[in-house]
Amino acid sequence: MPIVSNHHLISPYMDRKEFLSIVGISAAGLLYTSCVTGCKIPDTVVNAPTNVDFSLDLSAPENSSLTKDGGYLYNSGIIVARVTEGHFIAVSSACTHQGSTVVYQSGSNRFYCPSHGSAFAENGSVQQGPARSALHQYNVSLDGSTLRVYS
Repeated sequence: MPIVSNHHLISPYMDRKEFLSIVGISAAGLLYTSCVTGCKIPDTVVNAPTNVDFSLDLSAPENSSLTKDGGYLYNSGIIVARVTEGHFIAVSSACTHQGSTVVYQSGSNRFYCPSHGSAFAENGSVQQGPARSALHQYNVSLDGSTLRVYS
């Protein structure tokens, strides 16, 4: 006796190609429906550095990027940026979406992930997804030419 499925008549004498075509279309439809109704790539668990306490000598050549507004550098999983003269910020350098390294965009006053487009305010809060979690912010203090970054 023939079987009816998805408006197709499946006979006991159906050839293999026709059978796989019907099964493939059905599976694709189910996958499409489930993705449209809530397919999201979850944030990766990104652990920000803890117990942070390091100093940067701003007169040292390796830290010269911090001698101009908008300059930034990476140290120990943290991005340190100079916003204006005497004003620095520091946040975890790994995007909370999937762990890519963020950059500082001084023209927009934000941190940006070039991998998937997430944007974060200077305090680390999410401005634009796909990231849903903030970057961890660290304390900074300037004493002469020594910049301290700490938890």
